[in-house]
Amino acid sequence: MTATTAPGEQKGRWWQRKPEPSKSGGNTGIGQSKATPYLFSLPSILLVAAILGFPVLYGIWQSLFRPESLGAPAEYVGFGNYAEMFSSAEFWHALNRTAVFTFGSLIVGTTLGLFFAFALFRVVGRLRFLRAVTVAPYIISNVAAAVMFRILFNSQFGMLNEVVEFFGLDGPSWLADPNLAMVVVIFTQVWTDLPLTILLLLGGLMTIDKAYLDASLVDGATGWSRARHITIPLLAPQVMISVVWLSYSTLTGLGVVLALTGGGPLRATQTVAMEMYTVAFRNLEFNQALAIATFILLLNAVLTLIYVWIGRRYDYES
Repeated sequence: MTATTAPGEQKGRWWQRKPEPSKSGGNTGIGQSKATPYLFSLPSILLVAAILGFPVLYGIWQSLFRPESLGAPAEYVGFGNYAEMFSSAEFWHALNRTAVFTFGSLIVGTTLGLFFAFALFRVVGRLRFLRAVTVAPYIISNVAAAVMFRILFNSQFGMLNEVVEFFGLDGPSWLADPNLAMVVVIFTQVWTDLPLTILLLLGGLMTIDKAYLDASLVDGATGWSRARHITIPLLAPQVMISVVWLSYSTLTGLGVVLALTGGGPLRATQTVAMEMYTVAFRNLEFNQALAIATFILLLNAVLTLIYVWIGRRYDYES
């Protein structure tokens, strides 16, 4: 005998039946709520906030104390460490060197990133493996890259000076000259950060609608004119992200300066990060070093907000 189906009853087996819509017209299950993605992400967000936020808050709190001597109980001094930091001539010199280091890296890194991104965007066929090769410098640690460039720029047996002397010229003392040392540090820092900049800009180029480029060709725009008026403005979000990344990397970067020059010669490459290292591990003034670290954190936050404001204003004017 075959079972009869009552009027209004769904046919088929239970796993084939579709749920009836709610009479109220609203979402009845938690899986259909707009807050569901945030609820599932909340444990991860709290974990990351605890891992990253607690050391930051603890460091800021400890920057308000100062031990009378090494190993002695810390004494609350409020903003005394910050006042001492801003009254130090060494700190202002380090801040000046950091400005040169940061803006030099931003200009050179962004320019080279755009150049290589445009070049790699045009490669076709078997040459596309070059896009993967660009990641190689990012795999190497900053300290290892700094040691490699220290050997490369060595005034006695460095390969670069050997090439210069091959043409009958005297190779300069790259790391002993205060002006040239900063150039070498900037070049090394850009070399380590360039792969991520290239990947960001190259990804942006791949998302640009070809209709814009085809329309520009119809209007007669080619080469630099098309890149200046169409491609680069459309890359503004990716350029802004790369600028924020380069700014953060140079402001907090310690490995390159420490392994390459150690802040010398004559404190020519003594950045704020290097000054923090010097105060902490050479002068053993850890609370004072935490004040410098807090300053670096706030400076990064302020610069990021400025970059975002400039980017939004640029988009609005465009």
